[in-house]
Amino acid sequence: MNPASGAHKLGLAQQLSEARATIEALLSGQIDAVVDPKSATPVLLGKAQSALRESEEQYRQIVEATTDGIVKLDVAERIVFVNGRLAQMLGYEPIQMIGVSVFAFMGASAKAVVAASFQRRKGGAQDALDTTFSHKDGTAISVNVATTPLVDGRGRHIGILGVVRDVTERKKLQSQLMVSDRMASVGTLAAGVAHEINNPLAALIGNLDYVFEILGRTVGLASTAANLARSDAWLLEEVKEPLKDARDAAERVRLIVRDLKIFSRSPLEEQRGRVDVKAVMESSLRMAWNEIRHRAHLVKLYGPVPSVEVNEGRLGQVFLNLIVNAAQAMQEGKVDDNEIRVSTRREGQRVVVEVSDTGTGIRPEIIGRIFDAFFTTKGVGFGTGLGLAICHRIVTDMGGELTVESELGKGTTFRVALPIPKTREAVATPSVTEPVRVSGRRGRILVVDDEEMVLRTVKRLLSKDHDVLAIAAAKEALALCAGGATFDLILCDLMMPDMTGMDLYSELARIAPEQAARMIFLTGGAFTAKAVQFLAETVQEHIDKPFDPPALRAIVQRFVH
Repeated sequence: MNPASGAHKLGLAQQLSEARATIEALLSGQIDAVVDPKSATPVLLGKAQSALRESEEQYRQIVEATTDGIVKLDVAERIVFVNGRLAQMLGYEPIQMIGVSVFAFMGASAKAVVAASFQRRKGGAQDALDTTFSHKDGTAISVNVATTPLVDGRGRHIGILGVVRDVTERKKLQSQLMVSDRMASVGTLAAGVAHEINNPLAALIGNLDYVFEILGRTVGLASTAANLARSDAWLLEEVKEPLKDARDAAERVRLIVRDLKIFSRSPLEEQRGRVDVKAVMESSLRMAWNEIRHRAHLVKLYGPVPSVEVNEGRLGQVFLNLIVNAAQAMQEGKVDDNEIRVSTRREGQRVVVEVSDTGTGIRPEIIGRIFDAFFTTKGVGFGTGLGLAICHRIVTDMGGELTVESELGKGTTFRVALPIPKTREAVATPSVTEPVRVSGRRGRILVVDDEEMVLRTVKRLLSKDHDVLAIAAAKEALALCAGGATFDLILCDLMMPDMTGMDLYSELARIAPEQAARMIFLTGGAFTAKAVQFLAETVQEHIDKPFDPPALRAIVQRFVH
Protein backbone atom coordinates (compact mmCIF):
# COMPACT_ATOMS: atom_id res chain seq x y z
CA MET A 1 0.00 0.00 0.00
CA ASN A 2 1.27 3.42 -0.96
CA PRO A 3 1.51 5.65 2.15
CA ALA A 4 0.68 8.74 0.08
CA SER A 5 -2.42 7.09 -1.28
CA GLY A 6 -3.54 6.13 2.21
CA ALA A 7 -2.99 9.63 3.49
CA HIS A 8 -5.08 11.02 0.58
CA LYS A 9 -8.00 8.74 1.37
CA LEU A 10 -7.78 9.69 5.04
CA GLY A 11 -7.91 13.38 4.05
CA LEU A 12 -11.05 12.89 1.94
CA ALA A 13 -12.76 11.00 4.72
CA GLN A 14 -11.93 13.76 7.16
CA GLN A 15 -13.31 16.42 4.78
CA LEU A 16 -16.51 14.48 4.33
CA SER A 17 -16.84 14.06 8.08
CA GLU A 18 -16.31 17.78 8.64
CA ALA A 19 -18.81 18.68 5.95
CA ARG A 20 -21.39 16.36 7.45
CA ALA A 21 -20.81 17.81 10.89
CA THR A 22 -21.15 21.33 9.54
CA ILE A 23 -24.44 20.55 7.87
CA GLU A 24 -25.79 18.93 11.02
CA ALA A 25 -24.69 21.92 13.05
CA LEU A 26 -26.39 24.31 10.61
CA LEU A 27 -29.59 22.32 10.70
CA SER A 28 -29.60 22.11 14.48
CA GLY A 29 -28.75 25.79 14.91
CA GLN A 30 -25.59 25.00 16.89
CA ILE A 31 -23.57 27.44 14.77
CA ASP A 32 -24.64 30.74 13.31
CA ALA A 33 -21.91 31.29 10.72
CA VAL A 34 -19.92 29.44 8.09
CA VAL A 35 -16.80 30.41 6.23
CA ASP A 36 -16.99 31.22 2.54
CA PRO A 37 -14.15 29.02 1.11
CA LYS A 38 -13.38 31.52 -1.68
CA SER A 39 -13.23 34.72 0.34
CA ALA A 40 -12.28 33.04 3.65
CA THR A 41 -14.77 35.38 5.35
CA PRO A 42 -17.57 34.36 7.72
CA VAL A 43 -21.20 34.51 6.53
CA LEU A 44 -23.79 34.99 9.21
CA LEU A 45 -26.41 32.25 8.94
CA GLY A 46 -29.21 34.43 10.29
CA LYS A 47 -28.69 37.00 7.57
CA ALA A 48 -28.55 34.31 4.90
CA GLN A 49 -31.81 32.84 6.14
CA SER A 50 -33.40 36.27 6.33
CA ALA A 51 -32.30 37.11 2.78
CA LEU A 52 -33.69 33.78 1.61
CA ARG A 53 -37.03 34.41 3.28
CA GLU A 54 -37.20 37.95 1.84
CA SER A 55 -36.42 36.65 -1.64
CA GLU A 56 -39.09 33.98 -1.33
CA GLU A 57 -41.65 36.52 -0.13
CA GLN A 58 -40.90 38.83 -3.07
CA TYR A 59 -41.25 35.90 -5.43
CA ARG A 60 -44.56 34.92 -3.84
CA GLN A 61 -45.91 38.48 -4.08
CA ILE A 62 -44.95 38.71 -7.74
CA VAL A 63 -46.58 35.38 -8.53
CA GLU A 64 -49.76 36.24 -6.65
CA ALA A 65 -50.00 39.88 -7.79
CA THR A 66 -49.72 39.18 -11.53
CA THR A 67 -52.89 39.54 -13.58
CA ASP A 68 -52.09 36.27 -15.35
CA GLY A 69 -52.64 32.78 -14.04
CA ILE A 70 -49.58 30.64 -13.28
CA VAL A 71 -49.63 26.86 -13.06
CA LYS A 72 -46.94 24.22 -12.60
CA LEU A 73 -47.56 20.64 -13.73
CA ASP A 74 -45.70 17.43 -13.04
CA VAL A 75 -44.82 14.83 -15.67
CA ALA A 76 -48.36 13.41 -15.47
CA GLU A 77 -49.91 16.88 -16.12
CA ARG A 78 -51.18 17.08 -12.53
CA ILE A 79 -51.19 20.51 -10.90
CA VAL A 80 -48.48 20.91 -8.25
CA PHE A 81 -48.77 24.70 -7.96
CA VAL A 82 -51.39 27.26 -9.00
CA ASN A 83 -51.52 30.95 -8.13
CA GLY A 84 -54.58 32.74 -6.82
CA ARG A 85 -55.33 34.50 -10.12
CA LEU A 86 -55.79 31.28 -12.09
CA ALA A 87 -57.87 29.71 -9.32
CA GLN A 88 -60.07 32.83 -9.23
CA MET A 89 -60.32 32.84 -13.02
CA LEU A 90 -61.83 29.36 -12.91
CA GLY A 91 -63.93 29.83 -9.76
CA TYR A 92 -61.94 27.63 -7.35
CA GLU A 93 -59.69 27.94 -4.31
CA PRO A 94 -56.03 27.06 -5.08
CA ILE A 95 -56.07 24.10 -2.68
CA GLN A 96 -58.98 22.58 -4.63
CA MET A 97 -56.86 22.40 -7.78
CA ILE A 98 -53.66 20.91 -6.34
CA GLY A 99 -53.12 17.29 -7.41
CA VAL A 100 -55.87 17.45 -10.04
CA SER A 101 -55.16 16.87 -13.73
CA VAL A 102 -55.16 20.12 -15.64
CA PHE A 103 -57.43 18.46 -18.24
CA ALA A 104 -60.19 18.34 -15.62
CA PHE A 105 -60.62 22.09 -16.22
CA MET A 106 -61.07 21.80 -20.00
CA GLY A 107 -63.73 20.71 -22.44
CA ALA A 108 -63.21 17.79 -24.81
CA SER A 109 -62.06 19.87 -27.80
CA ALA A 110 -59.63 21.90 -25.68
CA LYS A 111 -58.15 18.73 -24.16
CA ALA A 112 -57.08 17.41 -27.56
CA VAL A 113 -55.41 20.69 -28.55
CA VAL A 114 -53.60 21.16 -25.22
CA ALA A 115 -52.49 17.52 -25.03
CA ALA A 116 -50.82 17.81 -28.44
CA SER A 117 -49.17 21.04 -27.31
CA PHE A 118 -47.83 19.36 -24.15
CA GLN A 119 -46.22 16.63 -26.24
CA ARG A 120 -44.34 19.26 -28.19
CA ARG A 121 -43.27 20.95 -24.96
CA LYS A 122 -41.74 17.70 -23.67
CA GLY A 123 -39.42 17.88 -26.64
CA GLY A 124 -38.18 21.24 -25.38
CA ALA A 125 -40.36 23.57 -27.49
CA GLN A 126 -41.77 26.82 -26.10
CA ASP A 127 -44.99 28.11 -27.56
CA ALA A 128 -48.33 29.78 -26.88
CA LEU A 129 -51.82 28.73 -27.94
CA ASP A 130 -55.39 29.96 -27.69
CA THR A 131 -57.85 27.56 -26.08
CA THR A 132 -60.65 27.49 -23.51
CA PHE A 133 -60.86 26.49 -19.86
CA SER A 134 -64.11 25.60 -18.13
CA HIS A 135 -65.24 27.76 -15.24
CA LYS A 136 -66.70 26.04 -12.19
CA ASP A 137 -70.17 27.27 -13.25
CA GLY A 138 -69.79 25.64 -16.66
CA THR A 139 -69.09 28.73 -18.74
CA ALA A 140 -66.19 28.75 -21.18
CA ILE A 141 -63.22 31.04 -20.50
CA SER A 142 -61.13 31.99 -23.54
CA VAL A 143 -57.44 31.91 -22.61
CA ASN A 144 -53.99 32.24 -24.11
CA VAL A 145 -51.54 29.73 -22.58
CA ALA A 146 -47.77 30.19 -22.84
CA THR A 147 -45.93 27.07 -21.64
CA THR A 148 -42.29 26.23 -20.91
CA PRO A 149 -40.86 22.74 -20.29
CA LEU A 150 -39.21 22.18 -16.89
CA VAL A 151 -36.08 20.01 -16.54
CA ASP A 152 -33.91 18.87 -13.63
CA GLY A 153 -30.12 19.23 -13.24
CA ARG A 154 -29.54 16.30 -15.56
CA GLY A 155 -31.79 17.71 -18.31
CA ARG A 156 -34.65 15.30 -17.68
CA HIS A 157 -38.24 16.51 -18.25
CA ILE A 158 -39.97 16.99 -14.89
CA GLY A 159 -43.05 19.07 -15.81
CA ILE A 160 -44.45 22.17 -17.46
CA LEU A 161 -44.77 25.78 -16.32
CA GLY A 162 -47.74 27.63 -17.82
CA VAL A 163 -48.76 31.30 -17.87
CA VAL A 164 -52.51 31.64 -18.52
CA ARG A 165 -54.07 34.92 -19.71
CA ASP A 166 -57.84 35.50 -19.78
CA VAL A 167 -58.66 36.82 -23.29
CA THR A 168 -62.46 36.40 -23.11
CA GLU A 169 -63.18 40.12 -23.49
CA ARG A 170 -60.68 40.45 -26.33
CA LYS A 171 -62.27 37.51 -28.13
CA LYS A 172 -65.70 39.08 -27.64
CA LEU A 173 -64.49 42.36 -29.09
CA GLN A 174 -62.99 40.59 -32.09
CA SER A 175 -66.24 38.70 -32.57
CA GLN A 176 -68.29 41.91 -32.38
CA LEU A 177 -66.01 43.63 -34.88
CA MET A 178 -66.45 40.70 -37.24
CA VAL A 179 -70.22 40.80 -36.76
CA SER A 180 -70.21 44.55 -37.33
CA ASP A 181 -68.17 44.13 -40.50
CA ARG A 182 -70.50 41.39 -41.74
CA MET A 183 -73.56 43.51 -40.93
CA ALA A 184 -72.08 46.44 -42.87
CA SER A 185 -71.54 44.11 -45.83
CA VAL A 186 -75.05 42.71 -45.50
CA GLY A 187 -76.46 46.24 -45.33
CA THR A 188 -74.67 47.20 -48.55
CA LEU A 189 -75.84 43.98 -50.19
CA ALA A 190 -79.41 44.51 -48.96
CA ALA A 191 -79.50 48.03 -50.40
CA GLY A 192 -78.36 46.73 -53.77
CA VAL A 193 -80.81 43.83 -53.69
CA ALA A 194 -83.66 46.16 -52.76
CA HIS A 195 -82.77 48.36 -55.73
CA GLU A 196 -82.76 45.39 -58.11
CA ILE A 197 -86.07 44.06 -56.77
CA ASN A 198 -87.81 47.42 -56.96
CA ASN A 199 -87.55 47.75 -60.74
CA PRO A 200 -89.41 44.55 -61.64
CA LEU A 201 -91.72 45.07 -58.67
CA ALA A 202 -92.66 48.52 -59.96
CA ALA A 203 -93.56 46.96 -63.30
CA LEU A 204 -95.50 44.15 -61.61
CA ILE A 205 -97.61 46.43 -59.41
CA GLY A 206 -98.14 48.97 -62.15
CA ASN A 207 -99.34 46.38 -64.65
CA LEU A 208 -101.58 44.62 -62.14
CA ASP A 209 -103.24 47.94 -61.33
CA TYR A 210 -103.59 48.65 -65.05
CA VAL A 211 -105.29 45.27 -65.60
CA PHE A 212 -107.64 45.96 -62.70
CA GLU A 213 -108.62 49.25 -64.29
CA ILE A 214 -109.27 47.56 -67.61
CA LEU A 215 -111.32 44.85 -65.92
CA GLY A 216 -113.29 47.44 -64.02
CA ARG A 217 -114.16 49.34 -67.18
CA THR A 218 -115.01 46.12 -69.04
CA VAL A 219 -117.29 44.83 -66.30
CA GLY A 220 -118.94 48.23 -66.11
CA LEU A 221 -119.67 48.22 -69.83
CA ALA A 222 -120.95 44.67 -69.67
CA SER A 223 -123.39 45.49 -66.90
CA THR A 224 -124.80 48.52 -68.65
CA ALA A 225 -124.78 47.48 -72.29
CA ALA A 226 -125.27 43.75 -71.73
CA ASN A 227 -122.92 43.20 -74.66
CA LEU A 228 -120.59 40.65 -73.08
CA ALA A 229 -121.07 36.94 -73.73
CA ARG A 230 -121.87 34.80 -70.69
CA SER A 231 -118.59 32.88 -71.07
CA ASP A 232 -116.61 36.12 -71.18
CA ALA A 233 -118.35 37.44 -68.09
CA TRP A 234 -117.58 34.18 -66.29
CA LEU A 235 -113.93 34.48 -67.33
CA LEU A 236 -113.69 38.02 -66.00
CA GLU A 237 -115.13 36.96 -62.66
CA GLU A 238 -112.73 34.02 -62.50
CA VAL A 239 -109.58 36.11 -63.07
CA LYS A 240 -110.52 38.97 -60.77
CA GLU A 241 -109.92 37.01 -57.55
CA PRO A 242 -106.48 35.56 -58.48
CA LEU A 243 -105.42 38.95 -59.81
CA LYS A 244 -106.41 40.51 -56.52
CA ASP A 245 -104.36 37.89 -54.65
CA ALA A 246 -101.42 38.61 -56.93
CA ARG A 247 -101.76 42.34 -56.26
CA ASP A 248 -101.91 41.75 -52.49
CA ALA A 249 -98.84 39.52 -52.66
CA ALA A 250 -96.97 42.15 -54.66
CA GLU A 251 -97.93 44.73 -52.06
CA ARG A 252 -96.49 42.52 -49.32
CA VAL A 253 -93.22 42.28 -51.24
CA ARG A 254 -93.25 46.05 -51.68
CA LEU A 255 -93.56 46.55 -47.92
CA ILE A 256 -90.79 44.04 -47.21
CA VAL A 257 -88.46 45.77 -49.66
CA ARG A 258 -89.32 49.15 -48.16
CA ASP A 259 -88.54 47.81 -44.70
CA LEU A 260 -85.30 46.33 -46.00
CA LYS A 261 -84.30 49.73 -47.35
CA ILE A 262 -84.98 51.33 -43.98
CA PHE A 263 -82.79 48.86 -42.09
CA SER A 264 -79.97 48.80 -44.64
CA ARG A 265 -79.36 52.53 -44.80
CA SER A 266 -75.78 53.58 -44.40
CA PRO A 267 -74.55 56.25 -41.95
CA LEU A 268 -74.50 58.65 -44.91
CA GLU A 269 -78.31 58.52 -44.92
CA GLU A 270 -78.78 59.26 -41.25
CA GLN A 271 -80.40 62.65 -41.63
CA ARG A 272 -83.37 63.26 -39.36
CA GLY A 273 -86.92 64.03 -40.31
CA ARG A 274 -90.49 63.88 -39.05
CA VAL A 275 -91.28 60.22 -38.43
CA ASP A 276 -94.53 58.42 -37.56
CA VAL A 277 -93.51 56.03 -34.76
CA LYS A 278 -96.49 53.76 -35.45
CA ALA A 279 -95.42 53.32 -39.09
CA VAL A 280 -91.86 52.50 -38.02
CA MET A 281 -93.18 50.03 -35.45
CA GLU A 282 -95.30 48.33 -38.10
CA SER A 283 -92.21 47.94 -40.33
CA SER A 284 -90.26 46.48 -37.42
CA LEU A 285 -93.06 44.03 -36.59
CA ARG A 286 -93.14 42.81 -40.18
CA MET A 287 -89.36 42.30 -40.12
CA ALA A 288 -89.58 40.33 -36.86
CA TRP A 289 -92.78 38.45 -37.62
CA ASN A 290 -91.05 35.10 -38.12
CA GLU A 291 -89.62 35.37 -34.58
CA ILE A 292 -92.96 36.41 -33.12
CA ARG A 293 -95.45 34.03 -34.70
CA HIS A 294 -93.96 30.84 -33.23
CA ARG A 295 -93.71 32.22 -29.72
CA ALA A 296 -96.48 34.66 -28.79
CA HIS A 297 -99.69 36.50 -29.58
CA LEU A 298 -99.11 40.05 -30.77
CA VAL A 299 -101.21 42.81 -29.21
CA LYS A 300 -101.13 46.40 -30.52
CA LEU A 301 -102.36 49.32 -28.45
CA TYR A 302 -101.66 52.42 -30.53
CA GLY A 303 -102.72 55.64 -28.86
CA PRO A 304 -102.69 58.93 -30.81
CA VAL A 305 -99.20 60.46 -30.86
CA PRO A 306 -97.53 63.23 -32.88
CA SER A 307 -94.54 62.59 -35.13
CA VAL A 308 -91.01 62.84 -33.74
CA GLU A 309 -87.83 64.30 -35.20
CA VAL A 310 -85.50 61.28 -35.54
CA ASN A 311 -83.67 59.13 -38.07
CA GLU A 312 -86.20 56.59 -39.32
CA GLY A 313 -83.70 53.79 -39.92
CA ARG A 314 -82.11 54.09 -36.49
CA LEU A 315 -85.48 54.16 -34.71
CA GLY A 316 -86.47 51.07 -36.68
CA GLN A 317 -83.25 49.40 -35.54
CA VAL A 318 -84.18 50.07 -31.90
CA PHE A 319 -87.74 48.76 -32.28
CA LEU A 320 -86.60 45.66 -34.17
CA ASN A 321 -84.03 44.80 -31.51
CA LEU A 322 -86.54 45.20 -28.67
CA ILE A 323 -89.15 43.10 -30.47
CA VAL A 324 -86.72 40.27 -31.24
CA ASN A 325 -85.46 40.31 -27.64
CA ALA A 326 -89.05 40.10 -26.41
CA ALA A 327 -89.79 37.15 -28.69
CA GLN A 328 -86.63 35.29 -27.70
CA ALA A 329 -87.48 35.68 -24.00
CA MET A 330 -90.26 33.11 -24.57
CA GLN A 331 -90.14 29.49 -25.64
CA GLU A 332 -91.24 28.39 -29.09
CA GLY A 333 -94.41 26.37 -29.40
CA LYS A 334 -96.27 28.05 -26.53
CA VAL A 335 -98.08 30.78 -28.43
CA ASP A 336 -101.26 30.47 -26.36
CA ASP A 337 -99.36 31.15 -23.14
CA ASN A 338 -97.29 34.13 -24.31
CA GLU A 339 -97.92 37.68 -25.37
CA ILE A 340 -95.95 40.53 -26.91
CA ARG A 341 -97.62 43.90 -26.46
CA VAL A 342 -96.59 47.09 -28.28
CA SER A 343 -98.15 50.41 -27.37
CA THR A 344 -97.82 54.14 -28.02
CA ARG A 345 -99.03 57.06 -25.96
CA ARG A 346 -98.24 60.67 -25.23
CA GLU A 347 -96.87 61.73 -21.85
CA GLY A 348 -96.48 65.51 -21.66
CA GLN A 349 -93.91 66.54 -24.24
CA ARG A 350 -92.78 63.01 -24.99
CA VAL A 351 -93.95 60.14 -27.16
CA VAL A 352 -93.68 56.86 -25.25
CA VAL A 353 -93.39 53.53 -27.04
CA GLU A 354 -93.43 50.30 -25.01
CA VAL A 355 -92.54 46.74 -25.96
CA SER A 356 -93.64 44.20 -23.33
CA ASP A 357 -93.38 40.44 -23.11
CA THR A 358 -94.60 37.74 -20.74
CA GLY A 359 -91.26 35.92 -20.79
CA THR A 360 -88.84 34.81 -18.11
CA GLY A 361 -87.93 38.30 -16.92
CA ILE A 362 -84.52 39.62 -15.89
CA ARG A 363 -82.85 38.81 -12.59
CA PRO A 364 -82.65 41.85 -10.26
CA GLU A 365 -78.89 41.48 -9.76
CA ILE A 366 -78.16 41.92 -13.49
CA ILE A 367 -80.87 44.31 -14.67
CA GLY A 368 -78.58 47.27 -14.01
CA ARG A 369 -76.03 45.88 -16.49
CA ILE A 370 -78.20 45.04 -19.50
CA PHE A 371 -77.31 48.27 -21.32
CA ASP A 372 -73.56 47.63 -20.83
CA ALA A 373 -71.59 46.73 -23.95
CA PHE A 374 -70.82 43.00 -24.30
CA PHE A 375 -73.15 42.02 -21.47
CA THR A 376 -75.51 39.22 -22.50
CA THR A 377 -77.50 36.50 -20.78
CA LYS A 378 -77.69 34.42 -23.95
CA GLY A 379 -75.46 31.44 -24.59
CA VAL A 380 -72.24 31.52 -26.60
CA GLY A 381 -73.06 32.14 -30.26
CA PHE A 382 -76.57 33.46 -29.56
CA GLY A 383 -75.94 36.97 -28.27
CA THR A 384 -73.39 39.65 -29.05
CA GLY A 385 -74.03 41.74 -25.95
CA LEU A 386 -74.13 44.87 -28.10
CA GLY A 387 -77.80 45.12 -29.13
CA LEU A 388 -79.21 46.88 -26.09
CA ALA A 389 -76.08 49.00 -25.62
CA ILE A 390 -76.44 50.27 -29.19
CA CYS A 391 -80.19 50.85 -28.71
CA HIS A 392 -79.48 52.86 -25.57
CA ARG A 393 -76.92 54.99 -27.40
CA ILE A 394 -79.23 55.58 -30.39
CA VAL A 395 -82.17 56.65 -28.21
CA THR A 396 -79.91 58.89 -26.10
CA ASP A 397 -78.50 60.51 -29.26
CA MET A 398 -82.09 61.27 -30.29
CA GLY A 399 -82.59 63.15 -27.03
CA GLY A 400 -84.74 60.36 -25.63
CA GLU A 401 -84.57 57.78 -22.88
CA LEU A 402 -84.59 53.96 -22.95
CA THR A 403 -85.58 52.26 -19.68
CA VAL A 404 -86.55 48.78 -18.56
CA GLU A 405 -88.81 47.21 -15.93
CA SER A 406 -88.86 43.49 -15.26
CA GLU A 407 -90.22 40.95 -12.83
CA LEU A 408 -88.66 37.50 -12.71
CA GLY A 409 -91.03 34.90 -14.11
CA LYS A 410 -93.60 37.46 -15.28
CA GLY A 411 -91.99 39.44 -18.07
CA THR A 412 -90.20 42.60 -19.15
CA THR A 413 -91.16 46.01 -20.51
CA PHE A 414 -88.79 48.26 -22.45
CA ARG A 415 -89.86 51.88 -22.70
CA VAL A 416 -88.65 54.33 -25.36
CA ALA A 417 -89.46 57.97 -24.60
CA LEU A 418 -88.75 60.51 -27.37
CA PRO A 419 -89.15 64.30 -27.23
CA ILE A 420 -91.90 65.92 -29.27
CA PRO A 421 -90.49 68.64 -31.57
CA LYS A 422 -91.34 72.16 -30.45
CA THR A 423 -92.12 73.33 -33.99
CA ARG A 424 -95.67 73.00 -35.28
CA GLU A 425 -96.72 69.89 -37.13
CA ALA A 426 -96.65 70.27 -40.87
CA VAL A 427 -100.09 70.38 -42.50
CA ALA A 428 -100.90 66.95 -43.84
CA THR A 429 -101.10 66.79 -47.63
CA PRO A 430 -104.22 65.25 -49.18
CA SER A 431 -103.97 61.55 -49.96
CA VAL A 432 -102.63 61.04 -53.47
CA THR A 433 -104.77 57.94 -53.83
CA GLU A 434 -107.88 60.10 -54.13
CA PRO A 435 -109.40 60.34 -57.62
CA VAL A 436 -107.39 62.66 -59.84
CA ARG A 437 -109.20 65.40 -61.69
CA VAL A 438 -107.80 65.55 -65.18
CA SER A 439 -107.46 69.08 -66.60
CA GLY A 440 -108.46 68.01 -70.10
CA ARG A 441 -105.12 68.99 -71.67
CA ARG A 442 -102.85 66.19 -72.75
CA GLY A 443 -99.43 66.70 -71.30
CA ARG A 444 -96.11 65.89 -72.93
CA ILE A 445 -94.17 63.48 -70.69
CA LEU A 446 -90.62 62.18 -71.08
CA VAL A 447 -89.76 58.95 -69.23
CA VAL A 448 -86.08 57.97 -68.93
CA ASP A 449 -85.19 54.57 -67.42
CA ASP A 450 -82.75 51.83 -68.41
CA GLU A 451 -85.29 49.15 -67.40
CA GLU A 452 -87.48 48.44 -70.42
CA MET A 453 -90.27 46.90 -68.32
CA VAL A 454 -90.47 50.07 -66.19
CA LEU A 455 -90.61 52.21 -69.33
CA ARG A 456 -93.45 50.16 -70.80
CA THR A 457 -95.36 50.17 -67.50
CA VAL A 458 -95.15 53.95 -66.99
CA LYS A 459 -96.10 54.58 -70.60
CA ARG A 460 -99.05 52.21 -70.29
CA LEU A 461 -100.27 53.93 -67.11
CA LEU A 462 -100.02 57.48 -68.43
CA SER A 463 -100.73 57.20 -72.18
CA LYS A 464 -104.50 57.32 -71.76
CA ASP A 465 -104.31 60.97 -70.64
CA HIS A 466 -100.93 62.16 -71.92
CA ASP A 467 -98.43 61.87 -74.76
CA VAL A 468 -95.57 59.80 -73.36
CA LEU A 469 -92.11 59.41 -74.88
CA ALA A 470 -90.11 56.59 -73.30
CA ILE A 471 -86.31 56.53 -73.67
CA ALA A 472 -83.86 54.01 -72.17
CA ALA A 473 -80.71 56.21 -72.31
CA ALA A 474 -80.09 59.51 -70.50
CA LYS A 475 -77.70 60.67 -73.22
CA GLU A 476 -80.49 60.40 -75.80
CA ALA A 477 -82.80 62.42 -73.54
CA LEU A 478 -80.10 65.07 -73.14
CA ALA A 479 -79.67 65.30 -76.91
CA LEU A 480 -83.45 65.80 -77.34
CA CYS A 481 -83.58 68.64 -74.82
CA ALA A 482 -80.40 70.19 -76.20
CA GLY A 483 -82.09 70.18 -79.64
CA GLY A 484 -84.99 72.24 -78.32
CA ALA A 485 -87.54 69.58 -77.33
CA THR A 486 -89.62 70.55 -74.29
CA PHE A 487 -91.73 68.50 -71.91
CA ASP A 488 -94.26 69.24 -69.19
CA LEU A 489 -92.56 66.64 -66.99
CA ILE A 490 -89.45 64.46 -67.12
CA LEU A 491 -89.66 61.24 -65.07
CA CYS A 492 -86.10 59.98 -64.79
CA ASP A 493 -84.43 57.02 -63.12
CA LEU A 494 -81.76 58.06 -60.61
CA MET A 495 -79.24 55.24 -61.17
CA MET A 496 -78.40 54.28 -64.78
CA PRO A 497 -75.22 52.73 -66.22
CA ASP A 498 -73.95 55.10 -68.92
CA MET A 499 -75.29 58.43 -67.67
CA THR A 500 -77.12 58.74 -64.36
CA GLY A 501 -80.22 60.80 -63.72
CA MET A 502 -78.07 63.04 -61.51
CA ASP A 503 -75.71 63.76 -64.42
CA LEU A 504 -78.65 64.42 -66.75
CA TYR A 505 -80.06 66.90 -64.23
CA SER A 506 -76.71 68.72 -63.96
CA GLU A 507 -76.42 69.04 -67.74
CA LEU A 508 -80.02 70.21 -68.14
CA ALA A 509 -79.53 72.76 -65.34
CA ARG A 510 -76.72 74.19 -67.47
CA ILE A 511 -78.29 74.15 -70.95
CA ALA A 512 -82.07 74.01 -70.28
CA PRO A 513 -82.78 75.04 -66.69
CA GLU A 514 -86.55 75.21 -67.26
CA GLN A 515 -86.50 71.50 -68.16
CA ALA A 516 -84.29 70.60 -65.19
CA ALA A 517 -86.86 72.24 -62.93
CA ARG A 518 -89.49 69.85 -64.33
CA MET A 519 -87.57 66.68 -63.46
CA ILE A 520 -88.83 64.12 -60.95
CA PHE A 521 -86.63 61.16 -60.12
CA LEU A 522 -87.80 57.55 -60.03
CA THR A 523 -85.56 55.57 -57.70
CA GLY A 524 -85.35 52.00 -56.52
CA GLY A 525 -82.89 53.07 -53.83
CA ALA A 526 -79.90 55.36 -53.41
CA PHE A 527 -77.07 53.00 -52.50
CA THR A 528 -74.04 55.14 -53.36
CA ALA A 529 -72.65 58.06 -51.37
CA LYS A 530 -73.11 60.38 -54.36
CA ALA A 531 -76.79 59.41 -54.78
CA VAL A 532 -77.52 59.80 -51.08
CA GLN A 533 -75.93 63.23 -50.99
CA PHE A 534 -77.74 64.30 -54.18
CA LEU A 535 -81.18 63.37 -52.84
CA ALA A 536 -80.41 65.09 -49.55
CA GLU A 537 -79.26 68.34 -51.15
CA THR A 538 -81.37 68.74 -54.30
CA VAL A 539 -84.80 70.33 -54.18
CA GLN A 540 -86.04 67.99 -56.90
CA GLU A 541 -88.83 65.62 -55.96
CA HIS A 542 -88.33 61.86 -56.13
CA ILE A 543 -90.67 58.86 -56.23
CA ASP A 544 -89.68 55.55 -54.69
CA LYS A 545 -90.11 52.41 -56.75
CA PRO A 546 -92.37 50.53 -56.71
CA PHE A 547 -94.76 53.47 -57.00
CA ASP A 548 -98.52 53.55 -56.56
CA PRO A 549 -100.15 54.23 -59.97
CA PRO A 550 -102.79 56.67 -58.63
CA ALA A 551 -100.02 58.53 -56.80
CA LEU A 552 -97.96 58.73 -59.99
CA ARG A 553 -100.91 60.14 -61.95
CA ALA A 554 -101.57 62.71 -59.22
CA ILE A 555 -97.96 63.93 -59.37
CA VAL A 556 -98.06 64.15 -63.17
CA GLN A 557 -101.26 66.17 -63.03
CA ARG A 558 -99.54 68.88 -60.97
CA PHE A 559 -97.25 69.62 -63.91
CA VAL A 560 -99.92 69.58 -66.61
CA HIS A 561 -102.22 72.59 -66.41
